[in-house]
Amino acid sequence: MHSHHLLLPFPQLPATNDVNERPLLGPITPFVRAIDGFKPYDPTIKIIASGGVTSSLVLPGSANIVGGEAYMVKNLPLPGAAGEPVVEELLLEYGLPENSRQRYLKMACGENPKRVYGNTRLGLTWLLRKSLEEARDLHERQSAWCRAAFDVEETSFAKAHHVKTFIRNHGKRPESFELETLVALIRGELNVNVHCYEPEDFERMLSVLHEFGVHPQAFHHALEAWQVPELLKNLEENITIATFAENALFKAEAYGANLRGPKILDDHGVKVALKSDHTGEDNYAKYLMYQATVSHSFGLSEDKSLQAVTSIPARSVQQDHRIGYVRPGYDADLVVWDDHPLQVGAIPLEVFIDGRAVLGNSDSLELLIHNSSSVESPDAPAPRPSILEHEKEDICSKAINSRSKILFTGIKKVLVDTPISLEDTSDVVLLTEDGKVVCLDKRSTCLSTKQDVQNIIELNLNEGYITPGLIAFGNNLGIQDIPSEESTGDGSSGKSADALNEQKSIHFAKYGVHLHGRAFTRARIGGVTKAITAPRSNGGIIQGVSVGIRTSETATILDDGIWKDDVALHLTIGQSAKGDDTPTVASGVEHVRQILQAGQEGGQGSASIYVQAANGSIPVVVRAYNEDDISQLVLIKHDFPSVKLVIHGGHGAVSVAKHLAEANIPVILTGNRGAPTNWEKKDVLTGPPLAESPAKILTDAGVLLGLGVSSDSKVHGLAQEARWAGKFAELSDREAIALVSTNIEAILGIGSKRTANGGEDSQRYKGDFVVWEGDPLRGEGSVVVSVQDGEKIADCWPDTSNVIL
Repeated sequence: MHSHHLLLPFPQLPATNDVNERPLLGPITPFVRAIDGFKPYDPTIKIIASGGVTSSLVLPGSANIVGGEAYMVKNLPLPGAAGEPVVEELLLEYGLPENSRQRYLKMACGENPKRVYGNTRLGLTWLLRKSLEEARDLHERQSAWCRAAFDVEETSFAKAHHVKTFIRNHGKRPESFELETLVALIRGELNVNVHCYEPEDFERMLSVLHEFGVHPQAFHHALEAWQVPELLKNLEENITIATFAENALFKAEAYGANLRGPKILDDHGVKVALKSDHTGEDNYAKYLMYQATVSHSFGLSEDKSLQAVTSIPARSVQQDHRIGYVRPGYDADLVVWDDHPLQVGAIPLEVFIDGRAVLGNSDSLELLIHNSSSVESPDAPAPRPSILEHEKEDICSKAINSRSKILFTGIKKVLVDTPISLEDTSDVVLLTEDGKVVCLDKRSTCLSTKQDVQNIIELNLNEGYITPGLIAFGNNLGIQDIPSEESTGDGSSGKSADALNEQKSIHFAKYGVHLHGRAFTRARIGGVTKAITAPRSNGGIIQGVSVGIRTSETATILDDGIWKDDVALHLTIGQSAKGDDTPTVASGVEHVRQILQAGQEGGQGSASIYVQAANGSIPVVVRAYNEDDISQLVLIKHDFPSVKLVIHGGHGAVSVAKHLAEANIPVILTGNRGAPTNWEKKDVLTGPPLAESPAKILTDAGVLLGLGVSSDSKVHGLAQEARWAGKFAELSDREAIALVSTNIEAILGIGSKRTANGGEDSQRYKGDFVVWEGDPLRGEGSVVVSVQDGEKIADCWPDTSNVIL
């Protein structure tokens, strides 16, 4: 129930961007209509449908307090009989008389209108009240006119005379083309959807709307609604909160989000719809069902999670007489899934809209139907377990501070590449003492003497998993808390830089890291023990030298917080690299070559980063998306074979996968679930069910592959991203989890050590590892303990039921 496709088609270009009418007409634009900017050829229609999303409420953007009218569409490409791109034919209510269709209005409050127009909330609220008062006055004059006209119509004596007198005295019914939409709003004829994030904005917006008798159907985004569910119920009993499951932290009003927000709202009886957006590949509507998957993982029930993307939004947009249910007489909008839709990696085998197949995947569908009698109905995943704070204190005080020995049992799967194989987990245990790991092995090995058995406290896991510590690569962790607020972090280098002047152009992230912030909490609950973060840049090819940091709650800059000062030199090629020094893509490629050439000519043993990059002492990570730009990097590798070149981003890497493998160039991919959001990504593979998995193509070609973090708010979901990639690349769980852990180490040459001092007769894994209760790859696991360097317990049960995530 929230999208901007058709208004902002893929690939996004200024020429086709019609989301926000600004600034010419000001912040109050109820009279503009989203339909007037629809592009019926938008390829996103089919991409979104391929995720099982059959209908969408397409809204104007949130730059204006009143943004204009929105429209419900069916995501059926070229639906008309002629198969032509016709706007009207996309409408859910196509064929109904225009005056019989449900009308929708988009409004907004908070940061966006404030930022666009430079006003305060005070001034913007006054403008809204002023406009609504003008509409109310017109509505009252219209009503008075209609009452008087009705009285004349009811007159039986000398009716013609009274009509002439009425027209002479009252004239025509008062009208205003500009105010018509707001008058309809006052009359209650519009379904009102308000972009709003914070409690104070909910409260004040409702106060203003109620002043004029207006009742909104939904608050959109609403990431802090979980803080005030009772307030919302008391002020607007039938309100729906249309929110994200995990998208957060990107601006100040999104910083108070909570992964358990949908569950908290539902527990208080507030209706929750889960929504997408259309600002990038991280949040467009194809993966709407995954929003339900995430919310279910964090406690929203199976039924409510599914209703949050079906019947609840249908009710909110007042179309629950046609869509949102599988019922006789309803629209034949149906999705056949390859698994339970809440399972990580579940995809549609076929999507039907108005009974018409969208994907044309008849072979897979027939196979499923043929086998349906012998296949059990797939189960929903289990929500991840959580414990109360006092339970955590009891467990963690024993595990970290007590001199007692703690024996973790019930371990069902070990995905750590230990020196001694532990694939047979029938009797694997983890023994700790004084907050340090003593043994990870068979019970008989760890408890080989009577002394070992004494003073042991057993903690039995129901579904124990052990994975390597996960590594978050490529986000803002430690360098910027809120990307849109420069004062919340290190800041960004400008577009103007002399790339060949190393002393002036190279910045080191190690000097600007701050080891706190909301994203660190999400990292810890996601089993992320390390992060690799580069400096931020606003343009140009030089990003800087990344740092390796720890995510542990106890880590500081002076105490284990930085595990590697200089990890890699980060460069950028492509559109985002354009700057004063590199105005073209070509000049960016030239500068990369010049940097490496200068490094080759420098003295061996030099402290110069360019010299280290040229001789392979430090990896060179180049962010690039387009296949032709990536091809240029392959040519650079041919000319500078000593360089340890790594592709980051890599959406177009599938087109040159064989060449990358032959040149020994690994890829840290952020586009495994990519989208053609801009021109340099226009040919990207969108993945199943419309295209082959990028991860499969790259791994099948022999490319060493890792997965990067696509955004700060998703850092907790790295294991699930690994599962998503692993499912379609046909990887084992061990191979999948390596994509976000040991493969990153191998790509950057920072692999964990293994030593032979783990006991009398055994070797011990010396990397970070994490003990989970439940399967992390399927979103069912919670971190019990994370272990640093194979011996020290760094964090214990970071996710308790009262932690704000």
